[in-house]
Amino acid sequence: MNDKSIRKILIAYLQSLNDEIRIYQEKSIGNSICDVMVVSDNLTGYEIKSDLDNYNRLNEQIIQYNRFFDYNYIVVSHKHLQSAQEKVPDFWGIICILEDKVNVVRKAKSNFKVSRRRQLSILWKLELKNILIKNSLPLYAQKEKGYIADKIAASVDNNKIVN
Repeated sequence: MNDKSIRKILIAYLQSLNDEIRIYQEKSIGNSICDVMVVSDNLTGYEIKSDLDNYNRLNEQIIQYNRFFDYNYIVVSHKHLQSAQEKVPDFWGIICILEDKVNVVRKAKSNFKVSRRRQLSILWKLELKNILIKNSLPLYAQKEKGYIADKIAASVDNNKIVN
């Protein structure tokens, strides 16, 4: 299966689980690009490995995903299922896509390596403002995104940041 096919099935699956999530594709995270990012009450990253992909960049991608996401998944076709289990950390989830069927082989566990400040850096300014509102903080209307992210990181309990 190619990336486009896997991505389409994955996104439809994620939307079927929760219609209130926000899904972003090809989001820059540090030195890598996150294939699919889901914003809900936490941030979840999905790294897609299609039949045409290899694992040359996976170690660096794992480092970057671990810095930004509460939960991480590698999403593969059956061709990469066995090798994916050997390549990603135990707390990463594994999703296998076959035709139009989604099989959660291993559910992701909470990532304790995540950096809340880094998470804030990849959210849109509107999402940062929503966090300010939910936590009764000033909106900092004329301030840049980085300033707002710093204020949230300094003022809001980590458990209340991504909501």
